[in-house]
Amino acid sequence: MRIRVLAVLLLISSGPLAHADAPKGSIKGTVLFEGEPPERAKLVRDSDPYCNKTEKLSEDFVVTKGKLKDVLVRIKVGTAGKHAAPSAPVVIDQQQCMYTPRVVGVMAGGKLAVRNSDGTFHNVHGTVNGKFLWNKPQAEKSPDLTVDVPQAGDVIDIVCDVHPWMHSYAVVTDHPFFAVTGADGAFEIKGLAPGDYTLEAWHPKLGTKTMTVKIGTGPKAAITARFSYKRSEM
Repeated sequence: MRIRVLAVLLLISSGPLAHADAPKGSIKGTVLFEGEPPERAKLVRDSDPYCNKTEKLSEDFVVTKGKLKDVLVRIKVGTAGKHAAPSAPVVIDQQQCMYTPRVVGVMAGGKLAVRNSDGTFHNVHGTVNGKFLWNKPQAEKSPDLTVDVPQAGDVIDIVCDVHPWMHSYAVVTDHPFFAVTGADGAFEIKGLAPGDYTLEAWHPKLGTKTMTVKIGTGPKAAITARFSYKRSEM
């Protein structure tokens, strides 16, 4: 058995945003993947001729020029006060037989909508820690499939029972202070009052790492932290 060490570097800079009533701060950062990333294998999608028309690669680790995609960065659940969930649902679309986005953040008490933009049939199956939430068919051109979001701290696993390579994750929070990294590995969390925070970075395959940050009332120097992950490999 070989052990591959996966290291993620989280670069944080924070500082206040000027507001007349109450000063608010923001946290900006970039999630980097150090070392040689795992190769993105070509997905086998020939079970459905519609899906097979387009070649797709595994999304387990999407690294572009050392930047890691699909990392949800948030203030720790239960530490950012009470906030009402927005009325508009968070949308995950099915495009070319892939879930887009792969990772989203949603607030407890809100709505999650799954859309089918494909010209083929899907079956949307959601679980939390293996516990059944829903399992619903969705034909092409059918209305969005809208479901309630469970309690904060959960991660909803969403798969398609027709196309097993399709996988998405909805990370549930109790506040709006989160962001998901894109291909550039960047994120920004705005609107934070001065204070000490625990910042969490979560990736579907690498898990969660935390660090503490402090937002003051004046300019603040950059904070750098290095997180290392391990993945066993046969």
